[in-house]
Amino acid sequence: MSHPPVTVLPEAFLARTHRILGQVDVAAWEASLACPSLTVRWTGKPDRARLGPEYLESEGFTPQPVPWFDEAWKLGAISRRLVTALDWVREQTLMLQSLSSIAAVMAMGVEPGHDVLDLCAAPGAKTSLIHRRQQGRGILVANELSRARTRRMDSLLRRLRIKDVDIRTGPGEAVGGTYERCFDRVLADVPCSGEGRFHLSDSASWSRWSEAAIRGLAKRQAALLESACRTLRPGGRVLYATCTMAPEENEQVIDRVLRRGRTPMELVPVDLPLDGVRPGLSGWEDNEFLPEIKHAVRVVPGTGMTPFFMASLRRLE
Repeated sequence: MSHPPVTVLPEAFLARTHRILGQVDVAAWEASLACPSLTVRWTGKPDRARLGPEYLESEGFTPQPVPWFDEAWKLGAISRRLVTALDWVREQTLMLQSLSSIAAVMAMGVEPGHDVLDLCAAPGAKTSLIHRRQQGRGILVANELSRARTRRMDSLLRRLRIKDVDIRTGPGEAVGGTYERCFDRVLADVPCSGEGRFHLSDSASWSRWSEAAIRGLAKRQAALLESACRTLRPGGRVLYATCTMAPEENEQVIDRVLRRGRTPMELVPVDLPLDGVRPGLSGWEDNEFLPEIKHAVRVVPGTGMTPFFMASLRRLE
């Protein structure tokens, strides 16, 4: 099957991407655009996770393990339709979930007993994994702005037989005032321009992209991150994540929040042995970022993941 050329994407976007990623990483990103790699995660009893790859092999797939997470398997760049047709996927015993999404939760360092906030939670796959990491101990609040998306998240959690999540509908920017100093861990996987999810066969995936839209998103992202920081107890951590490559939505947001200092925070290394990781950019356009921004990570394609950005911030007091 032939695919549209990469040049169908906006010219300004392509020029920026070459500057952000560099020649080698751009080539890997272009190769991943036509058919992104798929991953499935086991949601059944932990002691039966070995049944996952056995089932996939019986259905003709070749699952590959994820070195840093033993309940997920990479299926490679195959048709999504083939995977969603599987009985165990329809039943959610195996859940289609991007490797980047799984990585964001694992990088949070959630432990049993932690009280956790998922700030922008829908559609709920990450929420369900956070719940699994808590092992039935600790509070979990899942916040979402959209009522329709909240309903879909609630439906997913019910299908997974997860009943003890406090689902909240409202703007994430307001959560900092409602839940000040309440959580040990926060996930702020914020709304973004979604550059890491552009697909050549789906022009709708980039139809709203513009540099003006990126600037607007960056303002909201900073407000969401500052809200997340307020909800932390001293020593608690927030994992900021996007599925975009735009520095304005990534390093620049972190730099802005740290410089404002409304909540005393420090950037700490992301403790997850990922492949294809690059340090945060030292600057963009006319902006030079704080030296600690290097602790943020950019994940480039070619290792089963879509382009992704993560930064871990710890509250000091």
